Amino acid sequence: MAPKKIMLSNEVELLYTKSKTYLHPTTSKKDNIVGYLSLSRGNNATNNDILLSFTPENSLSKEELKIYQEVDIDDLSMDLAALSLQGKSGSGSKNNTIGSFRVVSKPPVSVLTSYSFSIPISFIYSIQVRKPSVGWWFGSIVVNSRDGEKLPIVFFHDDESPSTIQHQKVRNQRFDPFGEGGDLFWGGSEFMNALNKFANVEKSRLEPSVYLVNPDSLDLRNFSPYESKNKKGTEGKAKQEPFKLPDVNKFLANAKWKVLETVATFSTRTRNQVIDLVEEHAPTNIKQIIKKPEVQKMGEEFDSARVYLAKWAAQVKEEAEESQRKYMLDDELYNKINKEIGSNEILTNEEISTASRRKAISKVEWEGFFDYSGRLCITVGEVKSRIFHGGLEDSIRGEAWLFLLGIFPWDSSKEERVVLKESYESAYGELKLKWVTDEDKRSEEFWKDQKHRIEKDINRTDRNLTIFQNKRRLSIQGIDSKKGPIVREETEEERGRRSRQASSSSETGPANTAESRNSSPETPDEDAFENEEEDDQFDVSNIKNPHLFRMREILLTYNEHNVNLGYVQGMTDLLSPLYVKFQDESLTFWSFSKFMDRMERNFVRDQSGMKKQMLLLNELVQFMLPDLFKHLDKCESTDLFFFFRMLLVWFKREFEWDDVLRLWEILWTDLYSSQYHLFIALSVLSDNERIIIQNLRRFDEVLKYMNDLSMKLNLDHLLIRSELLFLRFRRMIDIIDRENSKKPAVDGEENSSIIKISPDLRGLLSKELVIQKEVERPEGVGGG
Repeated sequence: MAPKKIMLSNEVELLYTKSKTYLHPTTSKKDNIVGYLSLSRGNNATNNDILLSFTPENSLSKEELKIYQEVDIDDLSMDLAALSLQGKSGSGSKNNTIGSFRVVSKPPVSVLTSYSFSIPISFIYSIQVRKPSVGWWFGSIVVNSRDGEKLPIVFFHDDESPSTIQHQKVRNQRFDPFGEGGDLFWGGSEFMNALNKFANVEKSRLEPSVYLVNPDSLDLRNFSPYESKNKKGTEGKAKQEPFKLPDVNKFLANAKWKVLETVATFSTRTRNQVIDLVEEHAPTNIKQIIKKPEVQKMGEEFDSARVYLAKWAAQVKEEAEESQRKYMLDDELYNKINKEIGSNEILTNEEISTASRRKAISKVEWEGFFDYSGRLCITVGEVKSRIFHGGLEDSIRGEAWLFLLGIFPWDSSKEERVVLKESYESAYGELKLKWVTDEDKRSEEFWKDQKHRIEKDINRTDRNLTIFQNKRRLSIQGIDSKKGPIVREETEEERGRRSRQASSSSETGPANTAESRNSSPETPDEDAFENEEEDDQFDVSNIKNPHLFRMREILLTYNEHNVNLGYVQGMTDLLSPLYVKFQDESLTFWSFSKFMDRMERNFVRDQSGMKKQMLLLNELVQFMLPDLFKHLDKCESTDLFFFFRMLLVWFKREFEWDDVLRLWEILWTDLYSSQYHLFIALSVLSDNERIIIQNLRRFDEVLKYMNDLSMKLNLDHLLIRSELLFLRFRRMIDIIDRENSKKPAVDGEENSSIIKISPDLRGLLSKELVIQKEVERPEGVGGG
């Protein structure tokens, strides 16, 4: 085992080194300064505190020079991810002991000392990467600090560097001499790969050779093409022609509406009649689209000509937009959507640019939000804005969601969260035992009814997911004094042993399992798992999957926690994603409880919570999309009934699984509004406004078209549209308030020209959660 050492304040741990890097102070080779480019971390340092340093060889002692050389070669086989904050180095642990072969003196900071320099990652603004070329053999990097200082250019002499030479040999043996960007591998790309392990590095869209280090949204906008276009002024904008689609696509985009208008003049016709009309009126390119299998399949699902045409129009629109997206810059896309929704004269270009989507937060970036004690070192607003505009990588959802749902306070430390987790486990165990140990409660008709409803829904919730498909036998270990039944999956060895025992005992008769069982009264008998081929629907209490079983336990315990509400159909849709991410009973339970605080109004018995949201959405559509609302009124569809399911479970059945997770974490931020889900609904209508107005005429047509959008919605596109719609909504409220303030009262009475905005509509600007609790359940009333 490698010797361990306590790191002193003037020492650092080498995480990465690159040998034979040079500074070129003059044009003469003899003045070149050879040294090591390194990443190192001090005592109790986070990833943000890691030092990027250049250390000349002649400033190192023999012992330290040997360490630098060893680390340089050692990195060939080392996974740098293991050196992250909680990695094998252990530098974040209490004793701060690490492998001594990586400990060296802290690199000098001043550039005046032998041309050496050091800069923390948090102080780096950008790095320009200049690849080797025919005209300039040595690649180089230019580090720019946040205060504008440009550090000496570091050149990579790859033909001298042992580690680069070995890397190139290994890549050649694998027949892969290229880096991630498709360019030939060189020392600079190796260094940037190492830096990526400890910092969020994003390529600038304005200058491909510039990489931003831990950028915020403002940094990205400053280094986007949008900024350069603004500086050109209106004259420059007029000269800059936007990208034009190829002739065929442009023709399709224009021709489709003419064809649809021609066909839509006919009332309800059969699908075959519609196709005949299309064949007669459509150009060749349109006919090619209609012959696509997915379009033909779409046609087979509908009897109504108008619905069929609307679906076809959506298909063509999607293809045209997808073709555009390949060539359009992000800012052009935002401006296009902004113009579509009629906001281009209300919002500024800067406001439009804030709606940009970013890549998901990685584990490295997430860890950079916290200091060595695990406390947040940036503002909560900054974290929420980052999540809102990018979402989270799946690997960190299990941690980040606990903050978003209020399980862990944003200002807590790592140690405080450990204590909180233990208290949550204890409280959950005590709550669960209330129904596990109460025979009288379990014998009540209401409780039995609730249990049956839960089991029925559990057995058909997200069974397409692998975690809920594998049916394994549950091994009941007994009852814990705090947590109730202890359940785990039975191993193959245990299963074989049980089978042999069952075979031998069959001669003496069956055992009395009901008397010998030491488990929750609601835990199925051992024999209930014997026939694994039995269909769940014939015995819903026969839950064989351990994860579904735990979800049932959580919902039964929630029944005890919220006695007035109990269980209502649809709750399993809200619970499932939480369980999949945590796979921990107590954490899932308390997260679900927090989630239900804001969702309880959707499930109250009199449905007043849903009615109020539907009425508010109706008012929002009138305010934001008046032309569409007038058309929906003609179609007798202003009740927006097709949104009931979407709002009830927050679009759980409208998007693919991964998109649902991303949407929920965005909504949990409450960045703009605690009722932002209504703007997601508004964006769905806005995105389909033109198709609905031009093609649909009746209630059933609108209902069928909207219901069939399920699993066909583009989340990123809707997120951009919804944010622009919200910004427009907020600006419209401001404008109306400003204009109202200019209208004085007449004869002491309110001016009749004042535009009134309802308190509920104005409430959409609030981030305060709208809480509506269920009233006490009347005697004799069953479950929801």
